[in-house]
Amino acid sequence: MALPLDDIPSPGRAWFLRPDGRDASESIHGVGHTRRVTALALTLSDRLGVEPWQREAVLRAALWHDIGRTHDGGDHLHGGKSAGKAIGLGLHRGLEGRVVEAALHAVSFHCTEDRYGEESAARLDDPGAGLLVFQVLKDADALDRVRFGPGRLDLRQLRLGPSRALVGDAWGLLEVLPG
Repeated sequence: MALPLDDIPSPGRAWFLRPDGRDASESIHGVGHTRRVTALALTLSDRLGVEPWQREAVLRAALWHDIGRTHDGGDHLHGGKSAGKAIGLGLHRGLEGRVVEAALHAVSFHCTEDRYGEESAARLDDPGAGLLVFQVLKDADALDRVRFGPGRLDLRQLRLGPSRALVGDAWGLLEVLPG
């Protein structure tokens, strides 16, 4: 497997504490899911040849995208909650401004209809670069739907051509990064 497994930091378990005090780090949106999404997002970024700062934004977005969840059911608002939690925990400190802007945009809109993220990206300092970070996160997160079993990943939901080539890798990640 050519995925950058050594390059993937582990998110802090405390990032997944829910408002009621429950530790959700082992949930279906916990550390295992986050690490798989991060591996897929970084691989996709590398295949697309994004700028180094965009790759950093993709890394941060993948690590932060589900930390604000309050439950594991459908929730189109958890992206905004996750962005707010990343700021509240100070996870953005020391990062370049454009990295933070693109990462928080991607996190905020990853669980909404594409059009909302696309419309919002137009207001970023670098709209095209921010849109690509958003699309990479959406595709990487979608690819990890394989964790729910065959037929749960709809290839029509993938936005970027190179994402389709990562389906086999997504299945392989379940073996090396369970959870």
